Amino acid sequence: MTKQLYFFLALLLFTSSTIAVAKPLNIVTSIKPVHSLVTGITQGVTKPKLLMSSNQSPHHYSLRPSERRMLAKADLIFWIGPGMESMMPRLLDSLKNKNRAVSLIQTPGLNLMPIRQLDDGHGEHSHDHGHTKLDAHFWLNTHNADILIDAISQQLIQLDPEHKQQYQSNSQRLHGQVAELRNNLQQSLSAVKKTFLTYHDGYQYFENEFNLQNAGFIASSEFQPGARRISELKKIIQEKNIECIFYDAPNMPPILKSLLAENKAKALMLDPVGTSIPPGKKLWFELMNSLARQFINCQQNI
Repeated sequence: MTKQLYFFLALLLFTSSTIAVAKPLNIVTSIKPVHSLVTGITQGVTKPKLLMSSNQSPHHYSLRPSERRMLAKADLIFWIGPGMESMMPRLLDSLKNKNRAVSLIQTPGLNLMPIRQLDDGHGEHSHDHGHTKLDAHFWLNTHNADILIDAISQQLIQLDPEHKQQYQSNSQRLHGQVAELRNNLQQSLSAVKKTFLTYHDGYQYFENEFNLQNAGFIASSEFQPGARRISELKKIIQEKNIECIFYDAPNMPPILKSLLAENKAKALMLDPVGTSIPPGKKLWFELMNSLARQFINCQQNI
């Protein structure tokens, strides 16, 4: 009897230690908006890690050794695509687990828009259909967010079917929150009619969904404004009665001081990746509301 009891206790200890060893998925996400959506879907199951935690631009991010190790240890990696995190393809190619990396720009069903090009002759928008590059800021559209939630959830269920019900339940809750946000933004932004300029062209998904009037953008990665372009922009500001020029967080480009010097336009900050927002499941929603507030501030001349 004593031997049987000893055997039973030993088996119990072994079983409990085996259960304790079973680890939750080690998920790494590239930028804050992706981390936010994944955090919402995995709530109660696991906590994804944020790769790019500093305020560096995702386009030119330089990974620390600890961040490289984070990628190497990941069971699943969610990132946008090479048009956003330009260093990721090279890094992922060097990893043994590169097949576990999901480029979200390849998600079927997304509404993807081509990058708008600067026509340096006139400074107007044009589409380069010869070799169309896609605008990677697609998370700034609520319908795209819904598609991303389902795609991320499917990837998680495929790798971790044990928690299927929890992933699906979290996704349903998120869809409800996205629908509520969409309705609120449609109502609050319906009064925004003023035309504006942006420093970079990173907002067309948001502008398109909520019918905002962008008169153009100032600079791109391929084109930095010279004296002629600045003169043209000043003319646009006068002719179209531009009152707001939006720039990307966190710092205002020096050129804006020159553009604002001789007119009533003012500079307002937009934060498309949540630079100033603490990471977490609420970030994507706060980011979208923050963008809306700034466009409303422009309309109300605040």
